[in-house]
Amino acid sequence: MANQVNGNAVQLKEEEEPMDTSSVTHTEHYKTLIEAGLPQKVAERLDEIFQTGLVAYVDLDERAIDALREFNEEGALSVLQQFKESDLSHVQNKSAFLCGVMKTYRQREKQGSKVQESTKGPDEAKIKALLERTGYTLDVTTGQRKYGGPPPDTVYSGVQPGIGTEVFVGKIPRDLYEDELVPLFEKAGPIWDLRLMMDPLSGQNRGYAFITFCSKDAAQEAVKLCDNYEIRPGKHLGVCISVANNRLFVGSIPKNKTKENILEEFSKVTEGLVDVILYHQPDDKKKNRGFCFLEYEDHKSAAQARRRLMSGKVKVWGNVVTVEWADPVEEPDPEVMAKVKVLFVRNLATTVTEEILEKSFSEFGKLERVKKLKDYAFVHFEDRGAAVKVG
Repeated sequence: MANQVNGNAVQLKEEEEPMDTSSVTHTEHYKTLIEAGLPQKVAERLDEIFQTGLVAYVDLDERAIDALREFNEEGALSVLQQFKESDLSHVQNKSAFLCGVMKTYRQREKQGSKVQESTKGPDEAKIKALLERTGYTLDVTTGQRKYGGPPPDTVYSGVQPGIGTEVFVGKIPRDLYEDELVPLFEKAGPIWDLRLMMDPLSGQNRGYAFITFCSKDAAQEAVKLCDNYEIRPGKHLGVCISVANNRLFVGSIPKNKTKENILEEFSKVTEGLVDVILYHQPDDKKKNRGFCFLEYEDHKSAAQARRRLMSGKVKVWGNVVTVEWADPVEEPDPEVMAKVKVLFVRNLATTVTEEILEKSFSEFGKLERVKKLKDYAFVHFEDRGAAVKVG
């Protein structure tokens, strides 16, 4: 009887426990999470994270909550556990970081790989010491670690650097971070930003980074100092000037379309388009050559436009166009440019002969030769000073 009573007592206790929520404390946002459609256990786990101070309710936008709701309960709880265990000390956009954790979780599910157990990350004490010494910021997302951008005013207060100031750094050991890269590269000159690309599946870096310097001279010095530099025994870096490609080559363009027509039409289906480069037929200036170059405001816009136009779903004037990256225009070497004595002259009328060109350009200095091809020509001077005068 005692056993039966005890058994009943236990059974009653087990039945009563889920009903007793007096010991559970929630934030004022718990109800909002439930109303947003999150399962009770998921809402409770997220609310617990709010209470730890790791992230605040205001840090998460609707996109993150909506994405979390699409997971089953087990998946959502696993994602939140990973998020909770992540080092968020340098994460500025926690909502985007949570979305990144969810994306990585789905990628691992597709690949059938288990969640990576705590991969050894950077030495936080060394990272903290670096940031205190330099005054730079560090913003961590699931895809990259961004040091600087912009740097402190005490380092550089000018406009954002342009073309020719960024270097690509390859062959980086996968467990190497800013505490080893920055002291090396800052020897070349002030750094604008350093973007170390991260692999969210492994938790390590992808083996490469982009470093933008505050001047072209510093970027060129970085190549001289750091290319083939042995950063660890047997590990040599590869460093070169990086050219961010903002330009697309587009073929299958109707030959009767003008620059304005093309700009208007492609602006409807892509974003960030700033210019169209169009070449006309030598014998008919009203017709283009059936292709053009689209110039976008940045590499990201160009890449998104390329993906969209290559999808086959987007038609321009009723046709699918051919799209490729245009060959990037590299900044010429100053030493090479100092020796150039040849001028390229374009958009010449059919009536302009080599004799006319020779007579016109000889006023600036002695010529070696002149060669005209279709609507353009090359004018060779004996002396670079004469070529410079023409400009």
